[in-house]
Amino acid sequence: MSNASGGRLTTHVLDTASGRPAAGLKIALYAVSGNSHRKVKEVVTNADGRCDAPILEGKDFKAGQYELVFFAGDYLRG
Repeated sequence: MSNASGGRLTTHVLDTASGRPAAGLKIALYAVSGNSHRKVKEVVTNADGRCDAPILEGKDFKAGQYELVFFAGDYLRG
């Protein structure tokens, strides 16, 4: 994988049912290679529906395939 210098991976989650940011939503980031998924990081959204910092940035942010898994069921049950 090459370096994606200067890049960063972020997300912003909105709860369209309530018309508000999705605060407290757990998100898992996986690096994907073929059929292999390796968990890289787990974060939780803040009151604005964003993560407090980029999910990946700097030397940790490399070109490749990633999957974000949003634990929407847990969020909606909460």
